[in-house]
Amino acid sequence: MAFKSVFINVASCSVFFDPISSRNLTRVSFEMLLAESGENPRAFNPQVIIDPADSTAAIRQKMIDVIKAQALADFAVTLPNEDILFPTYSTGLATAASETRTDTFTVPGSGQIVDTSLRPLSAFTITVKGVGGDPTSWDARLEGSLDGVNFTQILQHTQLVGISQAVFSGSNRYPALFFRSRVAGLALGLASAIEVEILGVP
Repeated sequence: MAFKSVFINVASCSVFFDPISSRNLTRVSFEMLLAESGENPRAFNPQVIIDPADSTAAIRQKMIDVIKAQALADFAVTLPNEDILFPTYSTGLATAASETRTDTFTVPGSGQIVDTSLRPLSAFTITVKGVGGDPTSWDARLEGSLDGVNFTQILQHTQLVGISQAVFSGSNRYPALFFRSRVAGLALGLASAIEVEILGVP
């Protein structure tokens, strides 16, 4: 039977200043159980260092890497990724309660895809700001996806809303594992670019 490792809880979480990067980083120690069918589980506490710039996908991969390394070092057990289990109730413990993303556009196009699969989001806000002046017109959209490939519009922001004004999803819920901004039309006018900012919360 294959071994499986199950995420139980966050044991400790502390912020420290890293002089090399000149950034505040977070050290997270979490509780894991390693077990094979019919055997008593063994507990261990891997640690991961999280940078504020890390995406949820990057955090998840860091956790998987340290779990695999410690299971091999402490118990001589090689764990495939699929045998490291993060129960639904605990997957958000090592991630922020919200995700933000700002993309800058000078022409129509799509912004960077944000992976929030560790903590799916369902409520969103979008704003548009001019860089160096006010744009004449724009059509900025917030799009969500379940697979990171096929995206559907959630919110739309145009000049009718107004520069720096927020469009909220309100009571409407849009569960998404990935999101991105997309500008479908843009006339810069006095602006050199526009910034599209998105906030998403669970």
